[in-house]
Amino acid sequence: MVVWGTKDQRNLQKCITMKTKRVIRSITLTGLILFTTITLFLSASILLDIFGIREQQGYYVPLVIWSNFLSGCLYTLSLIGLFSHKRWSIIPMMLALFILVGAFFGLFSHILNGGQFEDKTIIALFLRIVLTLFFALGTYVSTKTQL
Repeated sequence: MVVWGTKDQRNLQKCITMKTKRVIRSITLTGLILFTTITLFLSASILLDIFGIREQQGYYVPLVIWSNFLSGCLYTLSLIGLFSHKRWSIIPMMLALFILVGAFFGLFSHILNGGQFEDKTIIALFLRIVLTLFFALGTYVSTKTQL
C-alpha cells in the first residue's frame, strides 16, 4: 500500500522521472545523429562542391552555409557529451543556436541589401533553428541532475 508522501511514493516518482529522462535522451540522440549527419553532409557538399550539389542549390548565401557547417560540428560535440552523460553537452547546442540566430539576422541583412537568395533558405534556416531549440531542450532535460 502506497501512502502519499512516504518514501515509497518518492521512489516511484524518481523511477518514473528516470524512465522519462531515458526516453527523452534516446529520442534526442537518435534525432540529433540524423540531423548532424544530414547537416554536415549537405553543408560540406556545398562548400567543397561535391556531387554537384552546389549547382542544384541555386543561389546560396555563404554565411548560412558556413553557419550550418559550424553548427554541425557543434552538434557532434554535443553528441559526444550526450553519449557520455555529461552536463556540458548543452553548451555546444546553445552555441549552435546563437550562431544560427545570428545567421538568420545576417540573411535578413543580405536580403535587405539586395543579395540573391532562394526562398527555401529562409524556411530551412527557420526550421533548423526550431529543431536546434528542441534538441537543446532534450539535451538539457536528459543531462540535468535530480532535484
